[in-house]
Amino acid sequence: MNKIALALILLILPFSLVYTSPRKKVGIVLSGGGAKGVAHIGVIKALEELNIPIDYIAGTSIGAIIGGLYSIGYTSEQLETIVKQTDWIDLLTDKVSRKEIPFPFKSDDSKYLISFPINNSGKNGGIIKGKNISQLLHQLTEGYQNVTNFDSLPIPFACIATDMVRNQKEVIRFGKLSEAMRASMAVPVVFSPIYSGQKVLIDGGFKDNLPIDVVKAMGADIIIGIDVQSELSDADNLHSIAGIANQLMLMICQSSLDESTKDIDAYIKVDVENYNAASFTKAAIDTLIIRGENAAKANYNTLLSIKNRVGIVNNKKNNKTKFPLFYPQYAPSNDNQLRIGLRFDSEDIAAVILNINLNKQKIGKAEIVARGGKQSFLRTQYHLPISKPQWITLSNQIGYNDIFLYSHGHKISNPTFIRNTSSLIYSIIPSRNLQMEVGASLDYHRYYRTLVSEDATLMKRKNLFLNYHTKLKYETLDKRYFPTKGLKTNISYTIYTNLHTNTAYSSLAAQVTKIFPITLNTFIIPTIYGRFIFNDGIPFMYSNVIGGEGYNPHYEQQIPFSGLTHTESTLKLLGNAQIQVRHKFHEKQYLTLSGNYAIHQNQFSNFLQGKKIYGTSIGYGYDSPLGPIEGFICYSNKTNKLGFYLNIGFGF
Repeated sequence: MNKIALALILLILPFSLVYTSPRKKVGIVLSGGGAKGVAHIGVIKALEELNIPIDYIAGTSIGAIIGGLYSIGYTSEQLETIVKQTDWIDLLTDKVSRKEIPFPFKSDDSKYLISFPINNSGKNGGIIKGKNISQLLHQLTEGYQNVTNFDSLPIPFACIATDMVRNQKEVIRFGKLSEAMRASMAVPVVFSPIYSGQKVLIDGGFKDNLPIDVVKAMGADIIIGIDVQSELSDADNLHSIAGIANQLMLMICQSSLDESTKDIDAYIKVDVENYNAASFTKAAIDTLIIRGENAAKANYNTLLSIKNRVGIVNNKKNNKTKFPLFYPQYAPSNDNQLRIGLRFDSEDIAAVILNINLNKQKIGKAEIVARGGKQSFLRTQYHLPISKPQWITLSNQIGYNDIFLYSHGHKISNPTFIRNTSSLIYSIIPSRNLQMEVGASLDYHRYYRTLVSEDATLMKRKNLFLNYHTKLKYETLDKRYFPTKGLKTNISYTIYTNLHTNTAYSSLAAQVTKIFPITLNTFIIPTIYGRFIFNDGIPFMYSNVIGGEGYNPHYEQQIPFSGLTHTESTLKLLGNAQIQVRHKFHEKQYLTLSGNYAIHQNQFSNFLQGKKIYGTSIGYGYDSPLGPIEGFICYSNKTNKLGFYLNIGFGF
């Protein structure tokens, strides 16, 4: 009996071992490639449809980001939603929506083209710090921020970086997940590296852009490699610096590719022709994801063979049911900076601005600003924080102005003067979109040339004023140029006291702008301006002035007026209503139709019977990285003729 039982056991045992043996483990490898890496999502979508399990993931650069998020539960559909709803240009350039920028920093938004660090002791090895992408990865990895061993993630994960100190590949399987993904995509010079102890980590593509050996070492029996790299260019496309630089990057990333692909079971090469690492437009993302799916389908027989080798599995994924919407958070820079801005317009021709921002002072921060052009000045100021929402600002500005003043379209005056203003301002900022301030200033003007026409008002050669003001500012516009939502309100009251004659004047000014979306790409933008002067004989420097589109005002109190490309003085009581209809008809391109209607008068009692000014303009605008590029054709009853205005660059 015992012999029969033993024989049965020996007979059944091999079949039992076959039945209980573990299935083959599948690992996927995701290459780097910048924007082209969104094609990984299409390939993963095809693997999900074939019900091929993914047991291990290794990735480099964008492949590390896609792979890292998939490893913690995001589905291909969720990843597709994330890449489509993200503004990649703002994300990768650390740009923050204007509504998120608090006062007093709103005034510096969209003003400077480039900035350079000055003698900073902090670690900043790239043009872009990568704050936005770090914030996004931190938010998307919520729930796994305390996991330090990537083998314990729902799908074990590894990513590749390059340690510049040792010139070696760095396989990251421990630490903070969001930081590991950020290190893997840190293109040197462009993005700041990740500093980890004695290591300086940059993009992993410099050492291993398709880390097949890594996923094999993790335990994968079957390896699927997904390659989104571009092919090397031929001689005809290597005539530019950009072309040469791109070819060098491809040569580095592909140096060991041919040898490593011998160890994989399925090599899926995605067609990324006509796209590059910066192809983050919506149309490009859609196309690249589809090309990823098509590349997987082209390997259908190979993938089906892998599925058969793995066998029937329960590939139910522990999906993340929701993910946070990303809004970049503003954090003021603590670095000392030199910032530069350039602009051109058809009225003032060209201007340049230099700003030296010295933030790393023991108490407060200092700033030096120089502007060159027809309106030149040198301003020095010091900001002293009293508490978190309170500031005291000391400043002095000396400027030289050589500008024209018009009447009914004709030049009547060329006030050339030097102006020196010393100010003391107290500000309180109860919320990021609200600022209240009171201040006093000593304002000196000296005129050198004023008249070119007998119609112009005579200006005293020297003036010295002691002025007091209070202001209220509230703004939630999402952008300074071409905004699509938000509200802007400015209210100010100023008292001007002539120290030579002891004569006093006062003014009340207000502006309210509101944006109303009509359709997804069409907006109506009404604005009400007003400025009332309560005394007669106010000097020219503080009189009411209208004109221009608002990009480069000649005077602080100047009120923009569509239809007038130049500046014209008005009577002491001025009210102006403007309405704009703006339509976005292509990516970053706009068509704007504007209308203005103003009344100006010297007496409140018959203000509505005052002189009428109306104007209209139609313009094309392009929201370029160099600032808004806009051209307007305009008309006003002040000139009774068509005018043209061209603006290139940010206003300052």
